[in-house]
Amino acid sequence: MRKLSIFLFIIFVSNKLSAQTDAPSLLVQNFLDTIQKHAYLGKKIQRDSARIEFVKETQGITDVNLLKPHLERFLKSLKDGHSHLFFEDLTDNNQADKNQYEKLATMTDKEAGLPPKNFQYKLIVNKYAYINIPAVTLESRKYVDTIAVQLTNLDKRNPKGWIIDLTENNGGNIMPMIWNFPSLIDTDKTYSYVDAQGKEIYAPKRYTIDNDDDLKYFKLLQLEPEKVKPIKIKHRNVPIVILTSNLTASSGEFFTAYFKGQKNVTVLGQKTNGLTSGNAPFNISKNCMIMLTTTVLKDRNGKLYEIAEGIEPDLYLPLETAVQNSGKKLTYKEEMDSVKKAKQRYIERAILVIKDKS
Repeated sequence: MRKLSIFLFIIFVSNKLSAQTDAPSLLVQNFLDTIQKHAYLGKKIQRDSARIEFVKETQGITDVNLLKPHLERFLKSLKDGHSHLFFEDLTDNNQADKNQYEKLATMTDKEAGLPPKNFQYKLIVNKYAYINIPAVTLESRKYVDTIAVQLTNLDKRNPKGWIIDLTENNGGNIMPMIWNFPSLIDTDKTYSYVDAQGKEIYAPKRYTIDNDDDLKYFKLLQLEPEKVKPIKIKHRNVPIVILTSNLTASSGEFFTAYFKGQKNVTVLGQKTNGLTSGNAPFNISKNCMIMLTTTVLKDRNGKLYEIAEGIEPDLYLPLETAVQNSGKKLTYKEEMDSVKKAKQRYIERAILVIKDKS
């Protein structure tokens, strides 16, 4: 089949062309162009036929708001398990005042209807620093400041080891999660992102500004690296245990990969969820943004993770429940409950690992 010749243009954290995307047909075109050029699994879909069919499916739609289920269905057809849509309905044919990325950068958890983050930290038996790293999508600056205070307080108490809990972390934004942890990393190159063409980009252990887009991004989140510097952890040459579960997903998995493979690090728990793919935000219009899977994870040991492949722990800690024993699949709530009930077992095992490594 003859390949369609189209002009490709992408809007990435920018609203320069958003005024041109009011019409449903133009929004659909921008949407398809973005996916065709950037989706990690784009080549696995017959793009000519898929594109033609989607244009036919949506060509009679005159209300932009009615596009939403069609866009969601097309993203789901990529079968990467990670791409998703942010869509705000137009009111009286007016665009939003801010594009979706800007809105997410300034929105609070309460405004989005999200529960409060589960921040926890403590020094166990006056020796072992425990900190829970919750998922984070919004309020990045507040998150970074909170983790900084917790780590500083723990470090002042001369810990003999670190227990970093990711068992309830189902993802969000990796940047604020690792912001304050560079002191505990022994290499400048941790994990990397690999795109569909095999191009590899290493994730830095500490964020810096490399271009104008980075500067805009950091300013939106009030996290300019030279103004909000990561704390310096003194007790870094001690054992570190990373706790994981099957709920550990997306950025929680990238946090795991940030540490996994380091000599003083042990990953303890269950295999992670399998969202080990990197997403990038693309503004299609002010009212529409897609988080598109564009890369997969490669860890510092050189392992390239496939779509839907989780990270194996170094030490496996089984979780048993009555539902599991019956052969039925756990619901998310049931799995979360089992993880929380097993938290003391996690910590006790982590302490044994630290003692052994010490």
